[in-house]
Amino acid sequence: MKIKTKQVIAALAISTAMWGVVVIPALAQTSTSTTTTLIQQLQRQIADLKTQLDALIEARNQVAQTQRDISGTLKLISQLREGVTSDDVKVLQSLLAAEQSIYPEGLITGFYGRLTTAAVKRFQQKHGLSTVGFVGPKTLGKLNELLNENPISFSGNAPPSASGNKSEHMPCAIVPPGHMIAPGWLRKQNGVAPIVPLCQILPPGIEKKFLPATTTPDTTAPVISSVAAGNLTANSAVITWVTNESADSQVEYGASASYGGATTLDTTRVINHSVTVSGLSASTTYHFRARSRDEAMNLATSSDMTFMTAQPADTTAPVISSLTASGVTANTATVSWTTDEPATGKVYYGTSSPLDLGSASAVNNSALVTSHSFDLAGFVASSTYYYIAESKDAANNTATSTQQSFITTQ
Repeated sequence: MKIKTKQVIAALAISTAMWGVVVIPALAQTSTSTTTTLIQQLQRQIADLKTQLDALIEARNQVAQTQRDISGTLKLISQLREGVTSDDVKVLQSLLAAEQSIYPEGLITGFYGRLTTAAVKRFQQKHGLSTVGFVGPKTLGKLNELLNENPISFSGNAPPSASGNKSEHMPCAIVPPGHMIAPGWLRKQNGVAPIVPLCQILPPGIEKKFLPATTTPDTTAPVISSVAAGNLTANSAVITWVTNESADSQVEYGASASYGGATTLDTTRVINHSVTVSGLSASTTYHFRARSRDEAMNLATSSDMTFMTAQPADTTAPVISSLTASGVTANTATVSWTTDEPATGKVYYGTSSPLDLGSASAVNNSALVTSHSFDLAGFVASSTYYYIAESKDAANNTATSTQQSFITTQ
């Protein structure tokens, strides 16, 4: 049963006034004792009326409390107009602020002022209501429809107001599953916080859209495997390895397990890593280890390993010495020489001088040796022959002797 509080209060006031009209004249015609008795009765009746009035006010508050649904959200129960200050005005302003075109200022103050009046008129115009600027029954009904779709509660731990009132509480938007937050509420006021802050955890789909994702911190370093050193030269090596997650690449290296040198960090995060270590000394043993950091900067290092660089490149031709022609006969001769390193041997010979290596006769031996000897035949007696020795080492460095000669016998 609904209690019409205003009507009851009015009735009580009229009743009290009537008591004054009827009783006072009667008191003038009675004795003093009778007057005292009547005054006491009147005082008791007035006290009873006050008790009833307090009970009616409490009943009205209870009616207001029943307007809160089980989730704690609010419903507007009173009509509002300019000049009023209340929490209902805050709820009204919150609903109006949901659309920037209706309440662009978005101020949630609790005071029904000029800006709120203008916003109510725009709201009424949008919904086909009379643009009177105050909240009457029809406007109240439409606002409560919106509250059913976008419930609002009051935050109990809101920051103090600009006036310093620490007890002030601000409206909060509660987002039911499947609903979206009104765009106007997400707008920041003075660039600091949303007009109506959120006071409930959002459904997952909406949370992804409006709130930053939270993840468990990554504290696990990558796992390094398949570490190897390859493509060894006198001055460089290529270090390769694999990680179980994308990570950066770097190699520490040096003459001992203390290292002392490191390659430039490659920040590209990959699983298959390849880093070239350069500027090394030939024929030297180096210690090294691989290093990788994942995106969370967790560092992994491999165990200590070693490699040896290659010998320096051979760019020096053999040295030919002791070149002679011996055992010369009318038709034969033996040409011999030595080299300071293993090398091939070849002898060019002919009767013209200077000897043309492109057209001269030649014999050769591809074996890498240091002592070279070739038996030549088919000569003409009493003739001068010219010859040149040639040797190539394993690196294909070529040495060529000066031109020499011998004379066959008769």
